[in-house]
Amino acid sequence: MASPIESTWSHTTVLIETPQGGRGTGFLVGRPAGTDRWKVYLVTNKHVLDPDPSARAALDYVNLHLNVTKAGTVVGETVRFGLKENNTPIWREHGDIAVDVLAIPVSHLYAGRTDLANKFAPEALFAPAAVRKTLDISAGEEIVVVGYPSGIRQGLTNLPLVRQGIISTRIGEELHEEEPIAGGGVRIRKTRGFLIDGATIPGSSGSPVVLKPVIGRQQGDTIMMGSTQPVLLGIVAETRFAPIKVTGGAIPGFAGLGLAFEVETIVETLNLF
Repeated sequence: MASPIESTWSHTTVLIETPQGGRGTGFLVGRPAGTDRWKVYLVTNKHVLDPDPSARAALDYVNLHLNVTKAGTVVGETVRFGLKENNTPIWREHGDIAVDVLAIPVSHLYAGRTDLANKFAPEALFAPAAVRKTLDISAGEEIVVVGYPSGIRQGLTNLPLVRQGIISTRIGEELHEEEPIAGGGVRIRKTRGFLIDGATIPGSSGSPVVLKPVIGRQQGDTIMMGSTQPVLLGIVAETRFAPIKVTGGAIPGFAGLGLAFEVETIVETLNLF
């Protein structure tokens, strides 16, 4: 029997590639739009399209590395996906410049196609504050990150890698980090994010951060004997580096930490449509 991650998030996750060769991760989510109808969006980071707002707005298309079913076998397929309508970007990005979240409407990707193996995760799998409180989610909790570190994918398909880690800081509380200032000194950067420890490396940007479905998880004073749903906690946005001292100075090395924005920022972005 397939794991809850394999049957849900692995099939919602998409490798995104820009015309300039930049690569990152995105994932498909769905909102109800009437009886048996859904509006589907591809959620990712702003910087996956381009870190520069002007260059981002000028982008005409991206390549989406999807999966299709042919003769009962899942294989990869690349689709050139337009980002403009009447020369206007169809995507929306979070209004806070410090929140690196963007969503692209992709419902028409499914129009007339029955062979797409990519699914979308319903918004019911999101874990905003009320759900996190009910599930008693805290720092130290086990998580799963699904995406394309270094652009790696599985075999002849475009299926992503599944990696595990833990929540390093509380979700829903403002994160304060020291950040170097040009010319010396530091400033305190405040973000609506949380840190995860999961060997996050470039290419993981835009990956969904999901609660690991385990049996025997403690919830309050109760040990839960059923498996927890793989609810969405947030989206990976940045990799953290640490200096490695070498002769004559230091070079950046991966700190094993990643910054993720909480799921509420995704909801706020979807609400812009």
